[in-house]
Amino acid sequence: MRFRSMRRTGAVMVLVAAVAAQTGCSGLSGGGSGGASGSAGATTLNLLMVEQDSTKELRTTLIPQFEKSSGIKVNVELVPESGYDAKLATAVDATNGQYDVIMTGAKHWNTLVPRKAIVPLDDLAKSSGNDQGYLDGFPHTLLDNIKVDGKTYAMPYQVGAELLFYNKDLFTKAGLDPQTPPTTLAEVVAAAQTIKAKTGKAGFVGRGSREANENSFLWLMMWFLNGGRWPDGADPASFSVLTQPPALTATKNYLDLLGKYGPKGVSNYGFAEAQLAMQQGEAGMWLDAAQLGPALEDPAKSKIAGEVGYAALKGQGGQDYIVGAVWGFSVAAATKHQQQAWKLVQFLTGAKTGVAQVVSGTNGSSGRSDVLADPAAQKALNPGFVSALTEAIAHTNPRYTPLIPQGQQIRGALALELSNSLSKGRTPEATMKAAQAQVQGLLK
Repeated sequence: MRFRSMRRTGAVMVLVAAVAAQTGCSGLSGGGSGGASGSAGATTLNLLMVEQDSTKELRTTLIPQFEKSSGIKVNVELVPESGYDAKLATAVDATNGQYDVIMTGAKHWNTLVPRKAIVPLDDLAKSSGNDQGYLDGFPHTLLDNIKVDGKTYAMPYQVGAELLFYNKDLFTKAGLDPQTPPTTLAEVVAAAQTIKAKTGKAGFVGRGSREANENSFLWLMMWFLNGGRWPDGADPASFSVLTQPPALTATKNYLDLLGKYGPKGVSNYGFAEAQLAMQQGEAGMWLDAAQLGPALEDPAKSKIAGEVGYAALKGQGGQDYIVGAVWGFSVAAATKHQQQAWKLVQFLTGAKTGVAQVVSGTNGSSGRSDVLADPAAQKALNPGFVSALTEAIAHTNPRYTPLIPQGQQIRGALALELSNSLSKGRTPEATMKAAQAQVQGLLK
């Protein structure tokens, strides 16, 4: 089934009006002094976001409705993702009052929280009394997993939860039932072997490049499914998890799926190359972030549009086995308008905003389960995608990078050893022993 058109102008206008009504009945009022661009007595908030289609739409279409209904002026700054981390490192701290609300991901919390650059949102949420069921729309597992030291520092806006995308036509040609896709990683490996043997096509495609640590992202998805999790803190001894059975099994899965059943040259594949291989019908399965899936259904770009299947795999180690790249909104500690900033966060991450962006096509992976359950959103999306994503979000774990200052360096060490293993044919044991040695060296 093809994705239905997500550019329904009339539907978008109706939802935008609904969003405006939502802010109008929320009891917002301007408090404090505004900036030069604000009206006398009105509050002005400064909002920093990553530049993407969804945030552009927030700036041009939805935030103006919030401003009109609330009387709060919002100045928006968009920064490309390639420069966003550097921007946060220099522009956001407890004393710099440049921003009131900022877009953050799990990879930022390990630095922003110790610097006290963002505030816990739990008391703000409690004082607002769960306005219009705001909190009820988030999966409780997701909210629990984004806490840092037991506190919530960001409300989820976008969740790139991992999904298995599969080519129904290749499944049929390989003698597999496209109506019963793999449900575990072991079944993915078995299906990939069958597809490769029966069709000659790659059974599986994924991120194999060490550039920007892309290969480590795929490995981490497999590690979590096998029961692996990062330890708390930076004790070098605790990173022996990298040589324990979940890590060794994940490494074998990674090397088998890419090395034995993947396409030629897969060691140079990032997500864009993997997506293209799927679009061209050259691979049977792909494990990656949910927001990459809709492009497989675009008939102008994809030969398999209408033949795409979706599945949320089952994992081990608890209920948080799905890697999810979470983007959320945080309140800056230096803001002088904390209550108004919280109202803006509620608006940006609320159900009506989420539905409006699903229908417009700018954000198909909302962090809210009630968005995916909404009839308008379900009409705009492939039902199989909605079902799989709903299941995946309920088990999302955003801590795929260790929440310590050395987190990105640890990802880099993994990426290097996985790349060496794929090109040199090393065993899982040798690969992870080398990775552990590198990681423990970083922590001494």
